[in-house]
Amino acid sequence: MKYICGLVLCFISSEVVAQSICGPRAELILRLWDKWQEAQIAHGLVNDNQLMEVFANKSGSWTILITDPSGVSCVAGTGKNWTVTKPITPKEKAL
Repeated sequence: MKYICGLVLCFISSEVVAQSICGPRAELILRLWDKWQEAQIAHGLVNDNQLMEVFANKSGSWTILITDPSGVSCVAGTGKNWTVTKPITPKEKAL
């Protein structure tokens, strides 16, 4: 299975999802806040109406959650140095 996550491409095999941290969305969101002070900064729909959310904190730590229609969420990726930038078109980048 593949997920396309807005501006971030998240290619995830079913094996990776099976090994990911999964659980009720509300519990994972609370854990992200309690442990890393990560709050939702972006979201969108992918694939079969799955919710993709990006959570980040002020220091740049980030987590991507994918939630299925039943409310089960899985961590699709984590990292550091999240930066919000102004969208740049290919023509602007070439200049």
